[in-house]
Amino acid sequence: MRVRCIQLFDSSDKPVERSPWAKIGGVYHVLSIWVEPSRPRFRIIGEEKALGLFSPEMFEIVSSKVPGTWVITSPKPGCFSLQPEAWSRLGFWEEYYDGEPKARACFEEERKKIIDSDP
Repeated sequence: MRVRCIQLFDSSDKPVERSPWAKIGGVYHVLSIWVEPSRPRFRIIGEEKALGLFSPEMFEIVSSKVPGTWVITSPKPGCFSLQPEAWSRLGFWEEYYDGEPKARACFEEERKKIIDSDP
């Protein structure tokens, strides 16, 4: 799934003129989708080459191909995620952000599969 940025929001979902994370017209692969009540998010690597969660209202879908590696999980009541099964393991994201090498390698392997499935 790929999306094009059509407007910019800050982390509080307020419109902004500039962002170091995304640019108007930029096309990004959606790496996962996180939904909690009234706050859905796309997980994307933005302009700073850092992983972030972004409001879907910032984007239009340019390719609706859903990666075959994605599964749906509900990590807590009222929430769900669509992401590679390997990332759905309890503690994966904590290990990733802590810089754990196995989690980082797993992330890159799954990210490559997502990109390769919708170049």
